[in-house]
Amino acid sequence: MAQKKSSIDRFKELTWDDLVDWAGRTIVSRGQSYQRNRQVQGLARTFSGGLIAWVEGTKRYATQVEFEDGDLAANCTCPYGGTCKHAVAVVIEYLEGVKKNAQVPPVSEEDERLLLLEEDGDQEDWDEEEMDEEEWDEDEEEEDDEFEPHRLSRPKKRISPSLSGFLEKQTKEQLVALIQDLLERFPDAREGLQDQVDLSKGSVKNLASAIRKEIQVLSSEPGWRNSWNGEGQIPDYSRVKDRLMTLLDGGHADEVISLGKELFKAGRKQVEMSHDEGETGEEISSCLDLVFQALPRSSLSPLEQMLWAVEAGLEDEYDLCRGAEIFWKKKHKAADWSLLADNLLERLKRLPAVKKEENFSFSYRRDGISNWVVDALEKAGRKEEIIPLCEREAEITQDYPRLVKYLREAGRFQEAEEWIKKGIKATQQKLPGIARDLRSTLREMGEKEGDWLKASAFRAEEFFQEPTLHGFQELQKPAKRAKVWPEVRAAVLNYLETGKLPKGETGWPLPETGLSMADGRRQTHFPAIETLIDIAIEEKRSEDVIRWYDLRNPQRNYWGWFESRDDRVAAAVADLYPDRALGIWRKLAEKQIALTKPKAYEAAAVFLRKVHKLLKKQGKEKEWENYANELRRINKAKRKFLEILNQMEGRRIIEG
Repeated sequence: MAQKKSSIDRFKELTWDDLVDWAGRTIVSRGQSYQRNRQVQGLARTFSGGLIAWVEGTKRYATQVEFEDGDLAANCTCPYGGTCKHAVAVVIEYLEGVKKNAQVPPVSEEDERLLLLEEDGDQEDWDEEEMDEEEWDEDEEEEDDEFEPHRLSRPKKRISPSLSGFLEKQTKEQLVALIQDLLERFPDAREGLQDQVDLSKGSVKNLASAIRKEIQVLSSEPGWRNSWNGEGQIPDYSRVKDRLMTLLDGGHADEVISLGKELFKAGRKQVEMSHDEGETGEEISSCLDLVFQALPRSSLSPLEQMLWAVEAGLEDEYDLCRGAEIFWKKKHKAADWSLLADNLLERLKRLPAVKKEENFSFSYRRDGISNWVVDALEKAGRKEEIIPLCEREAEITQDYPRLVKYLREAGRFQEAEEWIKKGIKATQQKLPGIARDLRSTLREMGEKEGDWLKASAFRAEEFFQEPTLHGFQELQKPAKRAKVWPEVRAAVLNYLETGKLPKGETGWPLPETGLSMADGRRQTHFPAIETLIDIAIEEKRSEDVIRWYDLRNPQRNYWGWFESRDDRVAAAVADLYPDRALGIWRKLAEKQIALTKPKAYEAAAVFLRKVHKLLKKQGKEKEWENYANELRRINKAKRKFLEILNQMEGRRIIEG
C-alpha cells in the first residue's frame, strides 16, 4: 500500500513506487496504457477529495479512487472490482492534468457513476447476506468460470430483490408484452425459447438436426489467433452448448450422446487444423462436458457408458474430454468395473504386440488400454491379476515403471529391483527417459533402506552424466548422510576442472552401482566453468566466483549461460568486489536499453536499481546521479526508458 501522506492533496505526493506498491507493476503498466490511449473520461473530484471517472475498457466502467486512513483505495464496476488498471489510469490521468494546471470539476450528487458504484456494492452485500453457505460456494465456482471454461452446469443468474419485486407486481398481459419486447431485441433469447417450444411439442428430431447442422458449419473452418496483434477467428460453440443443455434438461440424454459423438469427431479434426492458443479446443470441450453429464442419464447400460468414456479418452489427443472426470467420480459398481476389465482384456489380446521403440503409436494405444484394465481390475477387487498383466505388458510396451510400482506396493522389493535392472538394460539406448526413471526408483529404494553409499553412487553417476548445480546439491544430501561428502566433493570439483572421472581412483569412497549409463552424456568442456561458478556462488566463495568468471571466454557460447548468471555473479561478489559488481550490472542494463523495447527497459531498471542500491550503500549518491544523467543524455529519444528511469528514482509522478 502507498504510504500515508500529510499533504492536503495526497494524490500530488504519490510516487511511482507508491502506485507499484498499491497495485503491482503489471497493473500499473496497463493503467498507463489506458491513460495514454485517452480511455479516462469525465474526471471529477468527489466530496471527500477523491477521484471519479468513466474508463473505457471492454465496457464502460465507473471508477472511484479515494484515500482511506491515508492509504489508496479503489472501487470499480469492472469484474476485477477494486485495485484495477482502471483505477490506476484515473490516478495517472489526474496527475497528468496537475502538470498542465488542468481544472477538475466536483462531482454532482446526481452523477450516474455514484449510483452505479453504490449499486455494485449493494449487490455484493446482498449476495453475501441472502445466500446460504452452499449457494455461496456455487457462486464462487461460477465466478471462476473464466478460468475453468469446461464447467458442467449452466450458470445460474440470480435476480436482484428489486427486479424480482418489479416483476411480481406486473399483470399477465404486462409480462407477456415485456417478454415479447425482449425477444424482439435479443435474438438468442428468442431462439432459446423457440427450442423450448419445439421440445414441448415433441420436435426432438428438429432440434437435434439443427444442432447437427450447426456443428458441421462451425467445425468446417479452423480457428486461428495472431498472438502479435490479437486478431483471429475462434468458432463460437455457445449456441451448440445451450441447445445441448436444452435437450439434456428435457430428458433427451441419448440425443445429446449421439450428437456428442459427431462433435468429438469433427472437433478433433478442427483442433488439429487450428492455429490458436487453445481457444477452439476450449469451445468444443465445454460442449463435450455436457455429453459426459448425459452419459449416466442415458439408456446405455453401465458398461456401455464406461466404454464410451474410455474410448473417448483413448482417442482424445487435445484434452477435449476433461469433463469425463465428473463421470468417473460417480460411484460405479464393482461388477461393472469387472465387466469393463474383461472387455478391455479381450481387446488387448486382439492388438498387435509391437514394442514401443518399434512403433510408438500402436504401443501408446496398447499402453493406454492396459492402464484402463489395471484401474478396472483394482476397482473390481481383482488385484491379484494386476502384476501378471503388468509383467506381460512390460515386455511389449516397455512400461517397466508401472510394473515396479505395483511390485513395491505389494512389498516384493527383490523382484522390483530385478525388473528395474532388466528394464534399464532394455530401454537405456532407445528409451533413455524410462531408464532414467528406473534408475531414480532404484536410488529411492536405497534411500528408504538407509543405504546412503548406494544412493550416493547413483547420484554421482547422474551428476557425471549431466553436471549441474542441482545435481551437485542432490549428491551432497546422501553423501553427507554416508559421511563421505568431503572426499566426494573434492573428487567432483576436480572432475569439473579436469574432466577426469574419479571412479577407480584412490580415495573415491562410493561403490559401483552395477549398472551402465546410457550413451549421450552431455558434452561438457573442461573446466566446466558455468557449473564451477554456480557451485562457488552456492558455497559463497566470492574469490572463486571471480576467478572462474575471469577465466570465462566471452567469445564462447557457454551451454546454459544466461544473463541471470551474470546477475548472480554480481550479487555474489558485491561485498568483496563492489566495482566488479557495478560493472556487471551496468553492462547488463545498457545491453537491455540498447534493445529499444519497453519490456527491455523494464528489465534494465531491475539492474539499475541494484547499481543505485550498491552506490547508496557506499555513500556514492553523487556517482549515481552522474550515471543516471549520462543515461538520460545518451537515451534522450527513448521516452519510455526515461519514464521508467524517473519512476525508479522515487520522484513524485507530477515531477516526471
